[in-house]
Amino acid sequence: MVSTATRSASFFLKRIGPAFLVALALLPGGSPGALGQGAKTERSPAVITADSLRHDARRGRVVATGNVQVTQGGRTVRADRVVYDQRAGRVTALGNVSIAEPGGETAFGDRVVLSEDLRDGLIERFRMLFPDGTRIAANGARRTGGRRTEMAKVVFSPCKLCEEDPTGAPLWRVRARRVIHDQKTRDIEYRDAWLEFYGLPVFYTPYLSHPDSTVKRRSGFLAPTFGSGKQLGAWIRAPYYWRIDRDRDATLTSMIATLENPVLFAEYRERLEKGALVLSGSYTSTSHPNPDIRPVFGDRSRGHFFGKFRYDLDKYWRIGVNGNWAADDTYLRRFDVSETDSLETSAWLEGFHARNYTVFRLHHFQGLRFDDSYRTTPLVAPYIEHERFGAPGGRLGRWHFRFSTASLIRWEGADSYRSSVNLGWRLPHIHKPTGLKLVGKLDLFADGYYVAELVRSAGSRYNGMVGRVHPVAELDVRYPLVRELGNVRLIVEPRAALIGTTSRLNSSKIPNEDSIDFELDDANLFSANRYPGRDRVDEGSRLVYGINAAFLGNRGGQSELFLGQSLQLAGGRDFDRDSGLGRSLSDLVGRLRINPGQYLDLVYRFRLDPADFRAQRNEVTLSAGPPALNASLNYLLFENRNEIGDVPPREEMAFTARSRVTERWSVFGGGRWNLIEAAGNLNWQVGARFRNECCSLRVSVGQDFTRDRDIRPSTNFLFQLGLKHLGQFGG
Repeated sequence: MVSTATRSASFFLKRIGPAFLVALALLPGGSPGALGQGAKTERSPAVITADSLRHDARRGRVVATGNVQVTQGGRTVRADRVVYDQRAGRVTALGNVSIAEPGGETAFGDRVVLSEDLRDGLIERFRMLFPDGTRIAANGARRTGGRRTEMAKVVFSPCKLCEEDPTGAPLWRVRARRVIHDQKTRDIEYRDAWLEFYGLPVFYTPYLSHPDSTVKRRSGFLAPTFGSGKQLGAWIRAPYYWRIDRDRDATLTSMIATLENPVLFAEYRERLEKGALVLSGSYTSTSHPNPDIRPVFGDRSRGHFFGKFRYDLDKYWRIGVNGNWAADDTYLRRFDVSETDSLETSAWLEGFHARNYTVFRLHHFQGLRFDDSYRTTPLVAPYIEHERFGAPGGRLGRWHFRFSTASLIRWEGADSYRSSVNLGWRLPHIHKPTGLKLVGKLDLFADGYYVAELVRSAGSRYNGMVGRVHPVAELDVRYPLVRELGNVRLIVEPRAALIGTTSRLNSSKIPNEDSIDFELDDANLFSANRYPGRDRVDEGSRLVYGINAAFLGNRGGQSELFLGQSLQLAGGRDFDRDSGLGRSLSDLVGRLRINPGQYLDLVYRFRLDPADFRAQRNEVTLSAGPPALNASLNYLLFENRNEIGDVPPREEMAFTARSRVTERWSVFGGGRWNLIEAAGNLNWQVGARFRNECCSLRVSVGQDFTRDRDIRPSTNFLFQLGLKHLGQFGG
């Protein structure tokens, strides 16, 4: 008996008479879950769509034709014709066959023979497409156990085919005699594999394995980086990624160089429920010990350790540790870990309660410059600060209270212990008819010190207590003026402040630990205390004035100019001349910014001598150009004739340029120059980058002319290649 039914929409097989047998027999053991979970005993509902369905009861066959779609357990089969042989327990799909898996990948074939649960079978002219566009093609494939697919004469590639010539070879691919794809472990294994670039074989391996594209993180080796230079010779870095858990992982990198012993780098990362932990470090035993680098250990061992820890104890309190340490002065720069010349280790506990803030800190410093000594470097243990603020918006103003204490201890040199208290009041007022803004400020400061072995200017040593109490009064006046000029808004804001306190506050009995390097600029011109710390304070009274003008475009973009100066009225003769405050009339400080749109941003900060307008400091930062060609320039001129603090006179320029030649290719280059007496190039680098959907490449060459103990001028070459699925893939 033969019966035929025609359907234009999907329907449950259980509801169509003879087709009810198909629903029971077609997919009796299919799994509705994720890939690789195996067959389940319970039946899953099945849905079929077909233009025509014919049931041959005598031969035990069900034939569906015309846009056939069979869905069961998250797996969908599409074909022009599907034949189900009930007696053989076999489903045959013919013509434009595709099998969509629950994991997102889709298999294609010309002829597919499947078991009745659609989990096992044979596919002729097999192709598979993963969600990210990765492709596998083979002459044929056999699937067993609902999870394991074996393919013969296979080509694998995540690269897109050329639109002009889809038959051409992709950028790179892997061609293998045999490939196994395990959908449970999500691994792809190759036997007798060749890596090809544009169809040309360049590397052979008898075995290769990597996770499929559905895997986000997996333990394994990443792509190596190659380089060479005079410091290390030719070298290679081979990283191994270790996925410890869903919230923990690590990277172990071995570095092998021709002129140095091997170096092992390690980094551990963990995401905590209320925080995070990151640890990194390295170790090696040097083959060329240099006594000038002052190793912490007395042998050939070299290395470093960096660590960060953050944790929220509750909604008010959190703790943290930043640990940084190097075994000697030049290790970080020699092995390209960091260019810093000092390391800071700190531990802290801080709390936030409404408008109040409390912090406890410990600080340790490691200087890496030639003249740094750990015996004279202070240990800050502890530093405590507590701040409280009154509610804003009151008619009587807003009060604030601040307490801080710091203890500095040295192996050699002066020790100091400081406690400071500040009680302040702020009263802002805006005159609504005119927009005039006035802010009145009153502060009372008290600082107490205990010092030991302090060497004073006369050469004598002081041990004992010393303190100071001083009030500060300030009146700040601003008058913003606004005018519309077509599509541009002009804002001009004159500003003046009168600041006064007592004189003779800075004593030689008070050590200067936190206010050594001081320079007047546009950021601190209007500050009541222009020193960066508490050990030195502004004395006397002064008038500060300036003007800020800004053009703001209605469609974006802005330009701004600020000019300011201060006039010392009484006291305040402690500043060095090169600081900008050596005379009653200070240097003229300013800032100019031009930012008409996203393709130009110019910032010029300056400090001029009012007598002849000679530049005492010039700082230019420029970024210009679209992605097709953009450049950045940084220029710094610092005139320090008396070499105040630790900053010598400097004149430097750094320039970088980058051009996006095509959508995939970009080139870059840059350098840094010293423009003072010993003028010359400090370093330069040029290179190129390539990146598309399946490959990233970086090649660069440069020179570094730095010389510091075991660091010598060197020409450096770098080559880094990343292939998707076969290692790290980045730009």
